[in-house]
Amino acid sequence: MYEITSSIYLELAERLVAEVGDREFYSGVIVCYDGEVRCRLVTTLVIRRGEVLHDDRKVRAIVGIVPVWWEFEASVGEAVVEDDFSFVVLRDTIVGR
Repeated sequence: MYEITSSIYLELAERLVAEVGDREFYSGVIVCYDGEVRCRLVTTLVIRRGEVLHDDRKVRAIVGIVPVWWEFEASVGEAVVEDDFSFVVLRDTIVGR
């Protein structure tokens, strides 16, 4: 089984946040690589935003993510490998930023 490490979750989170931008709805594909392993997330999300305190100032940030649908696939070449991806961990990586 292919283990999704914290560094992969962080990379997926950073790419997803960049893709989402200021939108409150997102549908798309995020891909990252870990050596020869391709990690591909296809998702449709509702993004909840709110004001949070960051460096003593209020900023509008992602405070919740509701997945409408998602699919994650890890593969090497054409072969799909079993993985331990958790959308909850990815969501918590984003919301906890």
